[in-house]
Amino acid sequence: MQAEVVTELDRLEEFAPGWDALAVASNRPRSSPVLTLAWYRHAMPVGTKIRAVIVSDGDSVVGAAPFYVVRSSAGFYRYELAAPMLHGVEPLCAPGRDDEVWESMAVALGNSDPAPDSVSLDWLLADSSLPQAFRRGWPGRPPVLIDGHTFVSPHVMIAGCDFEAWLRERSKNFRNSVRSDHRKLRAEGFEHRMSTEAADVIERLPQQQRLYERRRADRGGSGPPFDGRFLDMVSEAVERSETGRLRLSTFERPGEVIATDLIINAGMGSSSWIRGFDDAWANLSPGRANLALCVEDSMLRGEEIFDLGPGVEPYKSSFTGDEATLQGHLLVRRGLRPFHTPAQLLPYAARQAAGRFVGRLRHSE
Repeated sequence: MQAEVVTELDRLEEFAPGWDALAVASNRPRSSPVLTLAWYRHAMPVGTKIRAVIVSDGDSVVGAAPFYVVRSSAGFYRYELAAPMLHGVEPLCAPGRDDEVWESMAVALGNSDPAPDSVSLDWLLADSSLPQAFRRGWPGRPPVLIDGHTFVSPHVMIAGCDFEAWLRERSKNFRNSVRSDHRKLRAEGFEHRMSTEAADVIERLPQQQRLYERRRADRGGSGPPFDGRFLDMVSEAVERSETGRLRLSTFERPGEVIATDLIINAGMGSSSWIRGFDDAWANLSPGRANLALCVEDSMLRGEEIFDLGPGVEPYKSSFTGDEATLQGHLLVRRGLRPFHTPAQLLPYAARQAAGRFVGRLRHSE
């Protein structure tokens, strides 16, 4: 087994088929290489560098972790998982080989250039063995492991489900509203369309961009901007994907699109990544109706899980009560200079709060 730190995009492309096989086997659509490779090419911040760790066993890829390096104003090198706008890219490994792959990966990462001062591991399942395995495998003194925030990611379990049976398990209000809104949208001339061919998806991406940006503005600018670089990234990913791996669900009529959901797939799992809807039609809830039909489409494809993405937006609770708990972690190199504690790498507000807490403890002694 061999771990390689890949720094060039052309070299990383060579591992894409094996890397994608891991995403498919793990049902992790957001970790598919086509999205991360497109992000590296079009949307990676200026001044950062590719540092992806690929673990191979003979001709087979058994582990993949796509990082990029950020150099802070203080001169520290922080390794972050790409691509942050995907909200859920995870290191992947072959089933049943977690510890050996993670430890091999840690050795390569710890010896990479520039040497990591910290490694951010976000969006991991709360019971993931990866953070502790990284500590065990790290060359030299093991880094300090700081457990970060936890958050939930709702998902719909759809294995063997029938759409009408699934609807009957939802609340009466949700069930009636979805059916009623769909009828009313059809009466207004809107039809649901699931685009799977690259040309059809790319033709509609500007509408996706428009509706997403309108929704982002309503949230006060929260979320990554769907700018030209983001559009180029998604367009490339669509062009390079197998048919059906990136599909766009819309409610549309000639000359008008009022709801969009970009769905990404790997194996038996799909995930709703980018959503948008037109508030002018909010009385008919086109966003909810569109997402419900995305769930139905996944059922018809024989998939097992439909991920709604991290976050606890109220609309998700009407779709499901199932969720995964995710957690972020930070590995920090010991003996940092001129700083003497990993707490120096925490955000300023967190350091201030920690200082106040320590002060209260001392005052109470």
